[in-house]
Amino acid sequence: ERAGPSKDGACRTMRGINMNAKGLIAPIHRIIGIAREWNDKNPSKDGKQYIAIGDGGNELGMGKVLDHIRNNPMIPKGDEIGAVTTCDHLIAASVSNWGGYALSAACAIVKNHDSLLRSDDSKVRTDWVEKCVPIEKGEIDLLERCVKVGCRDGVSGKMECTVDGMPLETSLSCLRRIRRVAKE
Repeated sequence: ERAGPSKDGACRTMRGINMNAKGLIAPIHRIIGIAREWNDKNPSKDGKQYIAIGDGGNELGMGKVLDHIRNNPMIPKGDEIGAVTTCDHLIAASVSNWGGYALSAACAIVKNHDSLLRSDDSKVRTDWVEKCVPIEKGEIDLLERCVKVGCRDGVSGKMECTVDGMPLETSLSCLRRIRRVAKE
């Protein structure tokens, strides 16, 4: 999840705050443009695929569904904040962290499948989930470090250990479910 430029070129929060004007964001979205230019100049080679994860419409890649963002009554500032950068594959999630957990679990399952073709070890899937999917302690520690250096919750705007305005436990519960399903 990373805010992307809207129609006026500014990267905005879901509340419409211009992060460029406040010096809160670096222009790393330009990496996508560079990769796309490389793909255009090298059509005979496998192109670089761009996977995006978003939850509010202002994230890089959400341009893939820009009309839906602009016309969604649940996104009151959709026309203002909608990111215009598209992607090859979009994971739209209620909370981007959860989309990231699901993507990492999917990677573990794919890797497990590849490994099982070479082995009959039944614990391979669990091992891959442990390697790929975050653990609760890691998420708690990461959030605490972020708050300690001044990061704010993307919805509440407060420096607190919450995720998109929800208690951390809500996010950890989702993480536990994803880990459990990925191991089954």
